[in-house]
Amino acid sequence: MEKDKTLDEWIAEYEKKTGKPFKRMNGFQLFYFPERGFCEIAVDTNNKIVVVYQLCGDGKFWRRLIEFLAMALRYPCCGTYCVRHIKPYIRFWGYKIDRTEITGDNLERYHCSDKHGKKLTCSPAWRDNDTGELTYFMTWEV
Repeated sequence: MEKDKTLDEWIAEYEKKTGKPFKRMNGFQLFYFPERGFCEIAVDTNNKIVVVYQLCGDGKFWRRLIEFLAMALRYPCCGTYCVRHIKPYIRFWGYKIDRTEITGDNLERYHCSDKHGKKLTCSPAWRDNDTGELTYFMTWEV
């Protein structure tokens, strides 16, 4: 577990890791625990999905928290975006790639599953203006 930090300390860590200034996202609620970090969360009632925007700290804790929220709301899935290299990130979360689909832009969309058969889809979203790295939208079953 991480050591306790102030929200400002967590934000400084986020900015150091991403190389970008932290800016709150409209429509998202910021949650913060000194020992776990922070996470911006929104509930999309139209699409019945719990969405994470910016996060820093204990990612596995925050994932369980938003999955709990989705289950409590009886929503079937959660979503976020990934600015890291996607294949190691897929493995980190305990998924394996079942199928790779080539999109109309000649990019790869990954259809994955975990050991319980829960599905994850990683779809290309945009390229970072500064680094050129591809960002992926990630949606997964709860």
